[in-house]
Amino acid sequence: MPELPPQVIPPAQSRCLPWHQETWINLQAQCANGRLPHAMLLEGTPGTGRNRLALSLARYLLCGDMSAQGNCGSCKTCTLSASGAHPDLLTVMPAETGKAIGIDAIREVIRFAAGTPTLGRSKVMLISPAESLTQAAFNAFLKCLEEPSSETFIVMVSASGYPLPATIRSRCQRWKLPSPSLKESRAWLQEALSGDADGAASIDAMLELSGGRPLYALEKLHSDESGGLINLHSATRASLREGRPLPGLEQAVAKVQPDNALDVLESNLHSWLRAQRGDRLRSREARRGFAALETIAQLRAAKRSGTNPNVDLLQFKAVSVINGLWDEETR
Repeated sequence: MPELPPQVIPPAQSRCLPWHQETWINLQAQCANGRLPHAMLLEGTPGTGRNRLALSLARYLLCGDMSAQGNCGSCKTCTLSASGAHPDLLTVMPAETGKAIGIDAIREVIRFAAGTPTLGRSKVMLISPAESLTQAAFNAFLKCLEEPSSETFIVMVSASGYPLPATIRSRCQRWKLPSPSLKESRAWLQEALSGDADGAASIDAMLELSGGRPLYALEKLHSDESGGLINLHSATRASLREGRPLPGLEQAVAKVQPDNALDVLESNLHSWLRAQRGDRLRSREARRGFAALETIAQLRAAKRSGTNPNVDLLQFKAVSVINGLWDEETR
């Protein structure tokens, strides 16, 4: 599922993340009392574990020996769900990040919902992110929500506050998932990186680059570009802090993939602009900062469309985004 790179996919015995524990307890209590609705909508910020909670719930519902903590992780159904081969678990998501979930995928959902469980008492469908459904897919999906099967559970995942159609929201039990505090994110990442002193020292930088979203931060910390991202983050912050171009910025940009370089520059520009106060927001540098954000968006769009495939040129333009903030006399 999205937001679950190999390093952070839950093992066969799934457990939610600490900041979702209260939500998990409430979901488990409803299940134990036979009051769990057939359709649920988990609304949370991407990169904070919303898909992990959805997957933990799905495995719990399919488990043959569940407990209050979650699925057992060792029965046949847990083994199959962990391998992605469970016949009673259907995961629906875009073929590529940013793409839509179309009508063909929802037709498969309807066929799945019409069948009977193969191994146990229940079937579970996970749909993430729900906002990726096209209007035609939403219309077709209403059939599953309006004519629920007693043994079928639908778990939808959506971004917080995303305006899904009222016809969908009104037929789901909505759960607004909390995002972790900085302290909770740090503690979780430190545990995930136990024994990795270099990684632990980079937690704050990666959390800042990931907008405070710990699963995204962990993915970056495990990536081959981890060191390059941290160097570029430091070089960009130093240039913005000192108000002048720094010679190391060009080399730092060249050592990471263009998309990642643009992400780092954009993150630092947002932080720098948020720190400006009063008249500083009307300064020439601040106006250039807002224009630089627009330039980054244009560079990203150009790269994705294939109209700017020259990596060297893109890297040059990316460096110019920061250097262009300052007047000639500071260069």
